[in-house]
Amino acid sequence: MAEPWVYLSPHFDDVVLSVGGLVYEQVQRGTAVEIWTICAGSAPANIPLSPFAQSQHAVWKIGDDVPKIRGREDIAACQILGAHPHHLSVPDCIYRTLPGINEPFVKTEQDLFTPNADEDYFTIQVGEYLQTNLPPGCQLAAPLGIGHHRDHILTRKAAEHLRMPLWYYADYPYVGQTTVKLSDWVKPDAFEYEMSISSNGLQAWQNSIACYDSQISMFWKSVENMRIAIQMYWDSIHLLRDDVFLWK
Repeated sequence: MAEPWVYLSPHFDDVVLSVGGLVYEQVQRGTAVEIWTICAGSAPANIPLSPFAQSQHAVWKIGDDVPKIRGREDIAACQILGAHPHHLSVPDCIYRTLPGINEPFVKTEQDLFTPNADEDYFTIQVGEYLQTNLPPGCQLAAPLGIGHHRDHILTRKAAEHLRMPLWYYADYPYVGQTTVKLSDWVKPDAFEYEMSISSNGLQAWQNSIACYDSQISMFWKSVENMRIAIQMYWDSIHLLRDDVFLWK
């Protein structure tokens, strides 16, 4: 039986956005795939939401029980792909605060993309959890951290804390930005994992992303716009990258 795969997702949607079609194709070939969402925890109950966190909730329009509702979206997305979801308890960065003074790390949009060394203890905690709980012999994949989102960087550092062979995937939609050069993120001699994404895989990819109803408006004007964008990304990979989705 093929080795199981574990994909580390900073948030509930990141793996599905980035490599949902690949996950589907792996499952179709009999591979057991798990998607572990790192920042799936609730906001601290004893600390008021920061103004920035409140503004994010207003955009998502799902109330304040965000992890529970987004977790349900993730479960539905994983069912379409055939993957098994696993949710950790680390709070999203918009909920995290400086220890002892409850000062939010993220006060503005820019703060999302400014990793802070004061949070390195989370990296160690997550790394230790992974060390203890990952399936034996699994293939592990983490985000490259394209875009420098602090939760993506936390996830990558926690995976590298394990000092085990590690696959990397390109963070979508950040990788689609015009200023991003994948060659700046992937070593020239990196080993490439190639797998063709079929039309059925593309459709499953699009359908799984559509499950994240709260997040569609963050990136696109509509579900239909999302489907067009993913089709274009799929086309670009087929034409330019020979169906390469992972590197190590």
